Amino acid sequence: MKRDFLRKRTILAAIACTTFVSLALPSVEAATLDEYTLDNVVVTASKMEQSAFKAPANINVVTREMLEKNHYANLTDVLRDVPGVTIQNYGNGGGNYTSNSIYINGTKNIVVLIDGMRVNTNGSTFSKFNASEVVDMDTIERIEILKGSASTLYGSDASGGVINIITRKVSAGDNKTSLEITGGSFGKEQYSFLNTGRTDDNVYWMLAAQKDISGDFKDGRSNTIQNEVNANDFNFKIGKDFDEDTSLVFTYESYQSDYLRPKNGGLHETKISEGEKDQKRLSILSTNRISEKAVNQISLYQNKNYLNDNYNDPMNVWLMDLETSGISDQVTYTTENHTLVGGFDFYQDKIKNYSSTSYGYTDAWRDRTITNRAFYLQDAWHMNNEWTLTTGIRTDNHSVYGHHNTPSVVLGYEASDNTNYYMSYKEFFISPNQYQLYSSYGSLNLEPETGKTIEFGVNHKFDKTFTGSFNIFKREAENMIGFNSDTYKYYNVGEESARGWDVQLTKQFNDNFSANVGYTHLYIDPENASSNPNRNGYLPRGAWNLGMKYEKDQFDMQLNGRGIIDREGRKGKNIADEFTSFWIWDAAINYQFEDNAKAFIRVNNIFDKFYTDQCYDMDPDGSWYSAPGRNFQVGVQYSF
Repeated sequence: MKRDFLRKRTILAAIACTTFVSLALPSVEAATLDEYTLDNVVVTASKMEQSAFKAPANINVVTREMLEKNHYANLTDVLRDVPGVTIQNYGNGGGNYTSNSIYINGTKNIVVLIDGMRVNTNGSTFSKFNASEVVDMDTIERIEILKGSASTLYGSDASGGVINIITRKVSAGDNKTSLEITGGSFGKEQYSFLNTGRTDDNVYWMLAAQKDISGDFKDGRSNTIQNEVNANDFNFKIGKDFDEDTSLVFTYESYQSDYLRPKNGGLHETKISEGEKDQKRLSILSTNRISEKAVNQISLYQNKNYLNDNYNDPMNVWLMDLETSGISDQVTYTTENHTLVGGFDFYQDKIKNYSSTSYGYTDAWRDRTITNRAFYLQDAWHMNNEWTLTTGIRTDNHSVYGHHNTPSVVLGYEASDNTNYYMSYKEFFISPNQYQLYSSYGSLNLEPETGKTIEFGVNHKFDKTFTGSFNIFKREAENMIGFNSDTYKYYNVGEESARGWDVQLTKQFNDNFSANVGYTHLYIDPENASSNPNRNGYLPRGAWNLGMKYEKDQFDMQLNGRGIIDREGRKGKNIADEFTSFWIWDAAINYQFEDNAKAFIRVNNIFDKFYTDQCYDMDPDGSWYSAPGRNFQVGVQYSF
């Protein structure tokens, strides 16, 4: 009864918010959309450049300006402010341990890319990608978050969506060096260095290094949670533009950290676990225009993920040494009415060494590999000025599960310069990873998850200063993979139906003030009635994202809020009312006191809310991981 009331209240609030902003329109005169970041160019939706407003997909863009002014600590904090994305960390930031689960549209089955190349950690026990390990925001140009199935272009496991981190490319005149020093709560220290340059013969480089230190933190009730992270991040990119049509880029990235975490649960745990990480990434990207109509892009990459957790306890140590290597070759061919995108993907996930010891029992294996080869083809047919029909198919050849085809159809209708509609049908195929197959918790009898997603959306410009979008989806899946807490084995749970919708509004009120609001609603209904009807209760039925920005001369301020509505908690566990629905507010203030220098302050969890991301046990007296209470960071940045 209470939850029905909360759901109705949330929907009414969304309608009221939309109405309020609409009524405010005639009372202000502001600059046009072209002067702001409301119509960004994206590449993730269709693997070709197009306006985000006109893309036939539900996509958000985090721009370079947003990264600079919000002073996010890592990618985790960035994604928290994106509607439709749910982050679940253990404790402070997720830098300690491996869990850092990212959900898009209610599923962890996503693909994460850096410059279009895979960085998924396939074979880890928890997450597809640990976003807390992306800490150097200076190297990123923008982040594109595609919400919805994208199996044809990015692999069948992209049933929830795609996160594409696009790094900065150095342009002429960008020869500069910047230094940044930050300090703050919980022993926070951060030291950043960035150097970029380009020569007269079009060789360019970007060199970045960052040191991050943090210590024990306090939650919203002043409980001290044991936590330490000492991390070093290094990025180096060098490239050459041979001419306007040919380029070659080499990238090397390294993240290393030593950490300390609570052993079994954050709130009352006195024992500690010590761990270390060593992540490396190498890539080469070649782009060549082979004719007036065709562009070829070839990429090679290797990702290494090493985790040695709880090594101070020989009876419960966990070692995970994974490696993924891949190659991709893509051709984009454009005619008057068609844009064809086709290519070949190959990647191999390898467990070099895995060892998990629990109370004297060791689960170990080495040199296990899973490979996947895929061909894909997509045709965007521009039937006329209004209608575009995009059809595609991907065929995967998996080393364990053989061949599988995943088709997709997207219909776009550009009713006017101010209104764009789209609807789509896409299928997906998700194979079990190595941990689910080969570990002592795994099963070789697992079947792959399969399913389909149907989606409808509209983007609309109410006027030159006000845009809105609405998206609704339904996802049907079979052979869902779950974990049986009685047998301690992965198994195929059964069918699952997920459905949801979101609405987003962005308004530029005047030259100084802008605001955005987003609301996401989600419901997951599994076939297995004994399961919690909302993905173990981890995911809220509703989520708000609010943002406000004020700029005046040398001063700017960003205020962001996220609201969790109707989170059920884990089935069979107690749940405190304060954890079902709550709000978290963050703010960042910048002051440009010289042309090449600025000072800033960021405050997280302004109202010192006591809450948790991980919902293992929602009882306030239970053993679980509370999130940090109010904390701040202060810094200065200087460029020359």
